[in-house]
Amino acid sequence: MSRHVQSEARDRVRADGRRDLSGFEVTTWGVAAEAEGASALGSWVAGADAYVDRVDSFRLDFGADGGPPRRAIQGPVADDATYRWLGAFAQTRWPGDDGPVEVVPGVRYSRSELRAGRTEDPETGSEVSRSGSWDTVVGSLRVVGRVGPADAGHRVYAGVSQGFRAPNLSDLTRLDIARSDEIETPVDDLDPERFLTWELGARTQGDRWSLELAGYYTRIRDLIVRTPTGREIGGNREVTKTNASDGHVAGVEAVATWAFARDWNLRLMGAWMEGRVKEFPTEEAVLRDQHISRLMPLTGQMRVTWNPEGGAWSWSAVVDAADRADRLSFGDERDTQRIPPGGTPGYVVAGIEVAWDPTEALQLSLALRNLADEDCRIHGSGVNEPGRQLVATARWAF
Repeated sequence: MSRHVQSEARDRVRADGRRDLSGFEVTTWGVAAEAEGASALGSWVAGADAYVDRVDSFRLDFGADGGPPRRAIQGPVADDATYRWLGAFAQTRWPGDDGPVEVVPGVRYSRSELRAGRTEDPETGSEVSRSGSWDTVVGSLRVVGRVGPADAGHRVYAGVSQGFRAPNLSDLTRLDIARSDEIETPVDDLDPERFLTWELGARTQGDRWSLELAGYYTRIRDLIVRTPTGREIGGNREVTKTNASDGHVAGVEAVATWAFARDWNLRLMGAWMEGRVKEFPTEEAVLRDQHISRLMPLTGQMRVTWNPEGGAWSWSAVVDAADRADRLSFGDERDTQRIPPGGTPGYVVAGIEVAWDPTEALQLSLALRNLADEDCRIHGSGVNEPGRQLVATARWAF
């Protein structure tokens, strides 16, 4: 069982003296159960989960004359809103880990329900409510094949899986700044986004090394995107969400490890992706093919670890790097508050870490990150990462 509370507030003062204070609080309750076992066909796992979001949202508008504030119907999303998720799944492995070929089929049922008590109609300014529900059944299938003897550690695998994302509260009821010079307004109805992914990969290992390589391709249908309406609100272009886009994402990921000396280990990770979707580049409702928004650039990490055999201490040097992110969508090019003109600069950030395990249950660590105090930004995040920092962590497992 779980309970999670998140609250945010924004106090914005405009150049002409107008001010607005807006925010929300989300309380999420969750419960999940899972069971596993074995049968004549192989091992299996099944389970169910349910979550409920309860959302309160507000906005206070202060005039430039300093008079009393006006309370709006809603804040960034609908006020007095509830969003529910319910899901159940089952998966089996046949014939198990000992056979030369393993088949892993799975199925999941998902249902989402929305009730938005207080939303503002962008045309009339009146209070309205919204509700909706979406459900679907999706499946997956993976086949894993062993290459060579059972203890050789060589595997190849292939899989196909369906994905489903129901419209969320922000998609349907957002009334807030979207990107630079854009304001997003609520919409009456949306369909779920649907995805179909193929993947292919291989894993191999020797006495002192291992290598894993994977590639994937995801087909996207009914993608929910911001669509221009041709109207302006408060000097900002109005956009709203529609299921107007299709596209794809494809990529390659690799991980390699090498124990190059006694007690020393090298780990390399890298990822590259590309993606294309259709979007509206101008105020006209005309779709054009473009890069997917906030596309991750070529990214990698190198970690060198010294862990003396039988010792409680380990030391690591870590380097994170990303290439320049200049494959921009039309919206990215306009969103200069989050993405610098021409794209987000690449970066190389180094750090060192030391960990101590005084007992089997307790681990203490100290990390000095961003040693050179470099300015860097995860592409599309809108904020720079912290500079030089010291992070202490204690982890107790029981």
